[in-house]
Amino acid sequence: MNPRIFYIIYALYCFFLHLLIYCYYNYTKPPLPIIKELKTMQKQSFQRFPIRYRPYDFPSRFPVLAFLGDNWTISVNSPEYLHFHNGLEIGHCISGNGQLFLAGQAPVPYEAEAFSILFPQVPHLAVRGLQESRWEYIYIDPKHFLESASDCGSDTWQIFYMLQEVPVIVTAASFPLLYHYLSRIFREFQEKEPLYQQAVHGLLFSLFSEINRITMSAADSVMSESGDSYSYIRSALSYLYAHYNEPFSVSGLAEHCCISESHLRRLFKNMVGISPLEYLQHYRIQQACHLIHLNQMPVSVIAQQVGYSSLSSFNRQFQQYMHMSPSEWKKEHLADAPPHEVRSYDAPRPRHIFQI
Repeated sequence: MNPRIFYIIYALYCFFLHLLIYCYYNYTKPPLPIIKELKTMQKQSFQRFPIRYRPYDFPSRFPVLAFLGDNWTISVNSPEYLHFHNGLEIGHCISGNGQLFLAGQAPVPYEAEAFSILFPQVPHLAVRGLQESRWEYIYIDPKHFLESASDCGSDTWQIFYMLQEVPVIVTAASFPLLYHYLSRIFREFQEKEPLYQQAVHGLLFSLFSEINRITMSAADSVMSESGDSYSYIRSALSYLYAHYNEPFSVSGLAEHCCISESHLRRLFKNMVGISPLEYLQHYRIQQACHLIHLNQMPVSVIAQQVGYSSLSSFNRQFQQYMHMSPSEWKKEHLADAPPHEVRSYDAPRPRHIFQI
């Protein structure tokens, strides 16, 4: 072979090999430092990383907020923290890829055209790969949204707290029906045709019904010996939400649900992922975060409001879950510039920018 032709072929081979390697590491994997940091976060169960609370004020008539297109932005100066919301978050990845981290769970990869479903009060953080990710979001208050329907049980919203079996990332291949509903919901908000809010209502009820079916099916498969496992957990959750700030015992909760304590513990662990007492402690601290955010009463009063008879017990549980004391968290949280400010939501073409 002519040496000149050989060197040309070899040069082309090297060029395409390097191009392939570059594309692989830039478009399929997050940067190495982020991978190392997040592996550390996962091993340490996020024990050294702060958690922020990002609440939204939902309109009472239509408790849904949409951050779409160019009417919102993420501040470039906003630090990236694990954070949780007071509503259900539905995200749509327009472009890019990365990993979604939920406190206490394994990271979940995402890519363009995927949807995410994140439950109220679940700490999470989306970490992009080297390729920039672009998202759109819809936030919903599921409790008030579902309670507004006369044909919907008042406790149906509790399915969004049964974290083990509801999908976090939805693709067209994995959950085609959920994907269809989610795509239609975003399209209704984008186009805003006449009666779009009524259309969104119907689509959200269809979406929630399908999530409900997935949860019920998972409950039956996990605890096949009892056809009532799903109703037991719903009854337990309903009681916890109504009486979270009262003295608690697992035996009393089991008696309320009309099952044995051991059976309740097993059902709760399999379906929710943690014990009833752990769940109650988490819920109390999340309610405390909301009260601290309102900044209307001292921490000692908040501790009593959420069910703790002693301030030391409250401080200990808060430190365990939020990784800092209540006073430290209050100081840092209130000192931060609001990363979730919502402006001019009702304007047809908002002049201001949503910032989260």
